[in-house]
Amino acid sequence: MKKKLTNNLSLKIVSVLAAILIWLFASSASDPVIRADYTVKVEVTNDDYITDSNKTYQIDDDDREVTVYVNGKTSLVSNRENDIVAVADMHQIVEMDENADVVYVPVQIKPTRGITMKNVDIYPKTIPVSIEDVETKEFVVTVNTTGVPANGYVIGECEPAMEKISIRGPESTINKIKSVVATINVTGLSNDSKRSAKISLLDQNGETVVTEDAKEYLNLIGLKDDGTMDVDVDLWRVVDNIKVKVSYSGTPAQGYEVDKITTTPETIAVAGSEEALVKLADKGNTIEIPASLINVEGSSQDLEANIKLNSLLKEEDGYKVPENMTQSLLVRVSILPYGSKEFEIDTGDIIISGLGDNLKVMFNQGSVIVRVKGTESELEELKTKDIKASVDLTDKVAGEYSVPVSIGLPTGYEQVENTLVTVQLAKTENTSG
Repeated sequence: MKKKLTNNLSLKIVSVLAAILIWLFASSASDPVIRADYTVKVEVTNDDYITDSNKTYQIDDDDREVTVYVNGKTSLVSNRENDIVAVADMHQIVEMDENADVVYVPVQIKPTRGITMKNVDIYPKTIPVSIEDVETKEFVVTVNTTGVPANGYVIGECEPAMEKISIRGPESTINKIKSVVATINVTGLSNDSKRSAKISLLDQNGETVVTEDAKEYLNLIGLKDDGTMDVDVDLWRVVDNIKVKVSYSGTPAQGYEVDKITTTPETIAVAGSEEALVKLADKGNTIEIPASLINVEGSSQDLEANIKLNSLLKEEDGYKVPENMTQSLLVRVSILPYGSKEFEIDTGDIIISGLGDNLKVMFNQGSVIVRVKGTESELEELKTKDIKASVDLTDKVAGEYSVPVSIGLPTGYEQVENTLVTVQLAKTENTSG
């Protein structure tokens, strides 16, 4: 038996070695050794080493990530992004100088199943950490809204849970913050409600000064666990066709009087709280422009005034002008000599003469005003259809012109002042074959 085992012993040993080499080659071919690299965000531990000294720290976003290189079999080192954890332990600070602005902390990898630490390399091996004094400041919270409420509503009042907020953190960061904004989305809102607001920290230019990642170095005192703040939103209802009453002060020049006052537009839309809208309804859904804003003292010509509606409809009184509506009101005061009256003539009724064969005319306005003088009884009898208006466009070529309007009146009436109209002449297309 022993002789059989030793027969061709050398050949048998060579066969075994060959089999091992073939297995190793096959194994290496199917599961080769590779070098995998991963970008890993660094976690900070034991930061009380700094904060217990009434200091705080900050790591730039660019320094929060390191590259981890892992050597090993493909099956062990591939697709390990979620397994590799990089840690900066503040107890391992290379050199802690109380007066230092920057210190360096070694980065280590937590033990990871299937990965041998001697086959792991990290770049960079240390990260810079800025050390600063702690600063606490108080800021007023303003509310910003995004989106549009349901049709027929506007945002009336938005009251944050806290009017002011205290923020504690690195001195350099705190000093950059100039405003704190709570942003809520009001898209489709049709009822008063409480909304959760995201907090933004802005600089003097209204730009975000602190990223979401950098907020971990700050303590925004009083916020909810998720870093948001509640905001109470009151909706105001929009009411259309609100009339405008205009009062005026002063006396026109001798021999003149205020004939009429018109506004453009004639009616406006108003948004308000329910209490304020009730008060407005009690006034006949009419707002009044106070006499102090329209002064006709000594005037012998028409006056125009552009009234900003937000000066009349104030939020503290429960009113506002919807953002998508006109924000101003044009008031026109007609001042005429005694014994005269205004008549409005449609430009479509103006007779045109002298128009070139190859031209067409368009008016830039829908009507013109004609002022006529006469006795009170005569003016009462005069009708718009009794007034004949015409323009002469002889020798006019294509272009825009301000031309006089010739007015024909019945006997006994006198035109008070000249009337002008703006016309545009354009060439007609030649349709001949």
